[in-house]
Amino acid sequence: MDRRAIFFLAAAAVCGMLTPLIPIEDGKPDITWVGKSTAVAFAILALLSWLDHAGRRRSP
Repeated sequence: MDRRAIFFLAAAAVCGMLTPLIPIEDGKPDITWVGKSTAVAFAILALLSWLDHAGRRRSP
């Protein structure tokens, strides 16, 4: 597997684990969307990196 894809998957997992730890205070907007969005973005980057790696291996 591509090293970049592994890194992006690990980063997505870390973001996903840290998202519930974001403090939610009364009267302030909920910012947990930042952690969730970052985790999804890293997961998408992992997929795209893996697809790039797989495509390059198959080319002559």
